Amino acid sequence: MDPSRPLLGRGGFLPSSAHAVAAMALIAFLLLTLLRLPLSLSISIYTPPPPLAVADQHHHQEDQEQQDDSSSCDLSSPLDCADPRLFHLMMRSAIDAFPAVHFARFGRPVPGDPPSTSCDMAWRARSNSNSSASTASPTATTKDYRRFAIARDPRTCTYSVLSIGDYHSGPNARKPRPGVTNATTAAPPPPPLSRSQFAAAAYLSYHGGGDRCKPMPHYMRSLLCALAEARYLNRTLVLDLTLCLAASYTAAGMPEEGKRLAFYIDVDHLRSSVAGIVEERRFWEDWDRWGAQGQLGLRLVEDTRVPPTKFSKAKDILVVRKFGDVQPGNYWYRVCEGEAERVLSPPRRAIRLAPSLTSIVDAIISSMQPDFDSVHADANAEDLRRKIEESVDAGRQVYLAGEGISMVLVEALKAKYSNLHYLDDFQGLWRKDSKWFVEMKRLNGGVPVEFDGYMRELVDREVFLKGKKMVEVHR
Repeated sequence: MDPSRPLLGRGGFLPSSAHAVAAMALIAFLLLTLLRLPLSLSISIYTPPPPLAVADQHHHQEDQEQQDDSSSCDLSSPLDCADPRLFHLMMRSAIDAFPAVHFARFGRPVPGDPPSTSCDMAWRARSNSNSSASTASPTATTKDYRRFAIARDPRTCTYSVLSIGDYHSGPNARKPRPGVTNATTAAPPPPPLSRSQFAAAAYLSYHGGGDRCKPMPHYMRSLLCALAEARYLNRTLVLDLTLCLAASYTAAGMPEEGKRLAFYIDVDHLRSSVAGIVEERRFWEDWDRWGAQGQLGLRLVEDTRVPPTKFSKAKDILVVRKFGDVQPGNYWYRVCEGEAERVLSPPRRAIRLAPSLTSIVDAIISSMQPDFDSVHADANAEDLRRKIEESVDAGRQVYLAGEGISMVLVEALKAKYSNLHYLDDFQGLWRKDSKWFVEMKRLNGGVPVEFDGYMRELVDREVFLKGKKMVEVHR
């Protein structure tokens, strides 16, 4: 079959011009037909969903922001306690929490424990004390350091203060004083001195005397005299850092040897206030090594009436004042009487309460708030009752100081004045589970220490002196 010939039944192809005209007619027909279609008819093709509503968009953006913020706010990471915003928040929280406290200064916050949820901050608050002029001023302040529980919003990372701890609950903010031995551990023994080191100093030693086991005012008077002479002579004082506590301060009513001076006064402050202090036992060990064979000079003074002016230029390494057995002529404080009184001035400011007792005083004051009144009683029941009723403002915190007061009277007064406090109200501060007890036990080489009568007297008197209004009631 000739492939160029048309198939049967189909006819031949139209000419090209006629072909074009037919195509155009077909397109026109289709357009007209489409234009006549109903509006409801549409071609089924994919179209995107409508945009979210405005409210849905807002929630979607918040969810996205929360996701972004939470990823940048790691709640397990340590708090930035140095952040000024957190510092100001903690200050405002403390001021709001303690409206009766007159804050003088805040320290910079430091990480607490755990560091991811707490910061420690110290402050000083005015005590409004009219303490004795020799030991304090009207602008005296007390120290405290507390732990702040901090929360962070998981979405915005904003800070909030959940709670403020109790007194001295933020130890990381406590600044140790320069040169002060940590009270929680006994200081290691100093290394032995070489001969040149030992001979480079000059020493003053008091030997014997009738001051042992005497009441503490007597002992302190004699100690101040020895300190005054050592300072005048520019010599290191050889001192027994243990003492015998008088029977009036012990539970058994008998004198008690082996008490450490550091239980009652700040020995580090004492050392820095005079020419120097060396522990007696250590000194005599060094003396036996370097001076006992006459290699170093010694001057012996056996009469307390010899004033220090008589040997102030002595070149001897050691001056020993030897006291006899006849009382009262053998008391140390006799050295400061007579002609010596012109040149010897007892350094009363060298005697400062031991840090362990200061902590108890501060805790008592903090529990009452710094602005309180105080009453010191040495009187019978009626005199005390009358004076308190005349002097005590029923709306103020009042501290009652004094030993030997009838506890029946104290309880009766406390029943009438709910704001009245007595030292025994704070026994928890020196119980066997207290911080004070643990520190003192470590300081004493693992041997427990009793809160004895002299400690009570020191704390009682110091709290009384911190009162804004002080009332003395005598017989």
